[in-house]
Amino acid sequence: MCIRINNENNIYFKPGKGLRQGDPLSPLLFNLVADIFTRMLIKAARHNLISGLLPHVIDGGVISLQYADDTLLFLKDDLDMANNMKWILLCYEQMTGMRINFDKSDLLTIGLEDSRINEYAKIFCCKKREFPIKYLGVPLHYSNLRKEDLQPIVDKIISRIAGWKGRLLSYAGRLILLKACLASIPIYLMPIIKFPKWAIAMINSQMSHFLWNNNEDYHKYHLANWQLVSKKKELGGFGILDLRNLNMSLVISYIFRYNLQTEAIWTKIVDHKYRTQNPNILCCNEVGISPFWKGVMWALQAARIGIKWLVGNDKKVRFWEDQWFGNSSLAH
Repeated sequence: MCIRINNENNIYFKPGKGLRQGDPLSPLLFNLVADIFTRMLIKAARHNLISGLLPHVIDGGVISLQYADDTLLFLKDDLDMANNMKWILLCYEQMTGMRINFDKSDLLTIGLEDSRINEYAKIFCCKKREFPIKYLGVPLHYSNLRKEDLQPIVDKIISRIAGWKGRLLSYAGRLILLKACLASIPIYLMPIIKFPKWAIAMINSQMSHFLWNNNEDYHKYHLANWQLVSKKKELGGFGILDLRNLNMSLVISYIFRYNLQTEAIWTKIVDHKYRTQNPNILCCNEVGISPFWKGVMWALQAARIGIKWLVGNDKKVRFWEDQWFGNSSLAH
């Protein structure tokens, strides 16, 4: 079970405290007080008053995630613990002088019956929601994202690109603007989402229209296809970002973070769910794989060509398939 609290709209200060939502010191004060709230949750988990997700993997389980103006609270299916969580939230209000607007918070569950969901909704007095949800502008789903889930994001990117008036600029100006700004608009989402081919094609098409100044009022022919335009200058292109390769590069960066952040919570969850140590991350379990990790595995297939293993105790290296001797695997 997950409760989503949007701090920007849902948590506010009590009247008479001298500080209101929107004041310059409001975000700073909230971050300081939210740290106390996290410590309250950790202490409650140690005393078995509440329990987050995967307590057998992480001490106390994953109880809360907070970033910017969004807070997510996680709780296992237990009504007594749900009542304890509500009591902790009320204590938090009394101690900090802040108020949580439960009516604007969301309750999300996975695999529970409607009657059970209604019981939790009565405890927390918040609305019931279903996946997918948006967290920091990124659509999240425990299963595959559908086209209708990604279409609004693609439309938003295209609308921003189309908003630039290419006819007011010279050809060189359009090229510079495209390389410096417009091609970078999807970068925020590309490290998280593996963009499908149809989405990449729609965005590339809009950027191509902008480059050649092709619009509804003034039609112009494209003098080169986009595959040539997006190549490096040394290869005869214009050096515009190739969104497909950019998407792959940003997603694969999580593999390097995985090797550097061995004690991070997300690394432990990945190890537990996908059995990356059996024998290594290049052949992890793909049963029930999440959309995010599916994208990582997609990018890893291209990156594995440049990955070379150093043999230690021979527990992680696959003798035939992994590259550990020479310039390719022994199987090749």
